[in-house]
Amino acid sequence: MSSSLVDIIKKIQDSQLAEVNLPLSNGDFVQLKCIYKESLAPHFFLVFPPKQIPVNIDTSKSCLVVVKGEEKSVTFKAGVETIKGDRILELFAQKTIDPIELRTYYRADLRTTITASYEPGPEEKAKAWSLSGETLDLSGGGTLTIFPAEFKNRQRVLLHIHLPHTDTEIHCASHVIRATKLRKERWKIALQFDNISQKECDIIVSCCLKEQRRHLRENAFAV
Repeated sequence: MSSSLVDIIKKIQDSQLAEVNLPLSNGDFVQLKCIYKESLAPHFFLVFPPKQIPVNIDTSKSCLVVVKGEEKSVTFKAGVETIKGDRILELFAQKTIDPIELRTYYRADLRTTITASYEPGPEEKAKAWSLSGETLDLSGGGTLTIFPAEFKNRQRVLLHIHLPHTDTEIHCASHVIRATKLRKERWKIALQFDNISQKECDIIVSCCLKEQRRHLRENAFAV
């Protein structure tokens, strides 16, 4: 643990408003508002309203914490140390997140065409497959999608994504985080990118931000 990170945690004022993005055991995330409480740095507490802490937190994974100070916010990754009842989590800071890295976490509602496929290796008995679907949201790290069928495997899924309002297409490998069957033989599938380049990640984030601004303009004109 670096002394600089400990110093940053020590400087955060007690009882500040905060938000945390908690990983769940089913591969999903939940974002909750809470109150930051001091402890022995780099440890700290987050206090929630009654009965808001999920029972299925994946404590093996890190979470994203944002503490909202009066002048600026502090964002960092943290691990869950203990769960104290239904209102308090004890966490420990692991690393700060700079604004550039934080852009990777930005997720926008964005619908566009996506193709998922699988190409088995020469020693594999699995068969190749390909499905066309639609994204529901998109970020520099992954996407939530709708497909007409469940994937036949969850690893080494190749993605081909056309970014709307551009001539850009993203090609990368991914793996399935979760898959949920919907009505009318449709599947909602969350995918995490595995080998996406920093350039492609930046292109996706830029597209997401443009899409957000477009929605804001449309909503402004609609008022």
